[in-house]
Amino acid sequence: MTVLAVGVAVSACSTGTSALEPSRVADMAGRVTSVTASGAYAGTIRVEENPASSTTGAKALVTVPASATIVLITRAEGDFRALTVGQWVRVWFTGAVATSYPVQGSAQAIAIDSASISVVK
Repeated sequence: MTVLAVGVAVSACSTGTSALEPSRVADMAGRVTSVTASGAYAGTIRVEENPASSTTGAKALVTVPASATIVLITRAEGDFRALTVGQWVRVWFTGAVATSYPVQGSAQAIAIDSASISVVK
């Protein structure tokens, strides 16, 4: 398995910034297509730049530790429980990121940029 010291660089879309967000550009931006809790404040999410395609666009399996900063759409701090399928998010990785497809890494911070939608394709 190959690892990168820095996450995948993908242009990020933003509805605003918060002092809670890292000062660098997000490593990944996309729609949350799955959420798996492993406790109340931690788990994993799958983020896809283009959920309609199984083979194109950046995709990531993101471990979300309880220590990760979650920035709500209001730009206030939240927690893992705020993450839901359908949201558009930006992700900042910390540590090594596996270059598998989808990439796999641990989140330093996640900013929610849009509310959940009912259907994800």
